[in-house]
Amino acid sequence: MGTKYTFGLAATQKVAVGGRFIQDHIIVVEPMEEAFGGSILVDNVPVLTQYGTYSVGGAILTYDGNGELPDKAASQWAKNIVHMQLPNDITLTVYRWGNYLDLRIQMLPLPGGQDGTCGNFNGMASDDTTQAIFERIGIRVGQGDMLFKDRAPIKFTAEMAEMLHTDCVADQLSTSREYCQKELPATASTIQVNSCLYDFCFGMNEHA
Repeated sequence: MGTKYTFGLAATQKVAVGGRFIQDHIIVVEPMEEAFGGSILVDNVPVLTQYGTYSVGGAILTYDGNGELPDKAASQWAKNIVHMQLPNDITLTVYRWGNYLDLRIQMLPLPGGQDGTCGNFNGMASDDTTQAIFERIGIRVGQGDMLFKDRAPIKFTAEMAEMLHTDCVADQLSTSREYCQKELPATASTIQVNSCLYDFCFGMNEHA
């Protein structure tokens, strides 16, 4: 979701971890400000309201102010970092700022493969484009796979509209429109269609 600090463009405001590999528990990390959640939750119950360690389902959560920042621009703020040691040698580090999150995932390829927004981890960057990922796994998370209590409302800001109009080249926009029309239901709203076009055009742009 966008914030006024990102001029209406995307910012990560919640991250969730769940599934059988942590015994079907759900861990959620939110930004520091209460207006943006303000909590660390396990199964919808707040935990780690101050620095410390918490264990659940084979996962160990350590909350402290220690760690290398992924973005040096954030060094002016106090660090509040959740370190998750997860099964399968997966480490997830979540950096909690006032109204958004940064995160870093470190892991080895999973037996049998994997896929998602970060790609399929097969060593071939060419098939990890937004378009290729959409074609493999779809545009949005399926209702049965949702880890959050509520689905975030789709927003299409004036800044996103301007980028789509000025920076998405004609051929790319045409391809995006064909794909989104095929994948979205006939009842999709204009906002849903425009958001799909935007994701398709700018999904590989780190500033989009």
